[in-house]
Amino acid sequence: MVNRRYRKGYRFEHRVKRYLEKLGYKVFRLAGSKPIDLIAIGWEGGDIYYIECKTTRYTKRTGNKLMEIIGERPGTPVVAYRDEYNKIKFYDPRNNKEIKIPHAKSLDKFDVKI
Repeated sequence: MVNRRYRKGYRFEHRVKRYLEKLGYKVFRLAGSKPIDLIAIGWEGGDIYYIECKTTRYTKRTGNKLMEIIGERPGTPVVAYRDEYNKIKFYDPRNNKEIKIPHAKSLDKFDVKI
């Protein structure tokens, strides 16, 4: 039997992944209990988001751990969480503010090897 919390987190990760793919990002899911759950790459401007998905609200400790792992790599660390209305919210721990992830041009028409 699969753990209920694991299933809840897994479903939320896939929900965030589908949302970002609809915005035009190429999204990779990193399986396992790692601080980084998803990596989203946008074609225009080379946007890179390192995403930790939380089914509960954002905590400062989560953001600090994510920033520590990412270090000075290019890209933005983001904590994705659900608000009280079950909407996906994104929080940037580097700047301590909620962010909106913009649309990106789709990578599907390009032959990108990563």
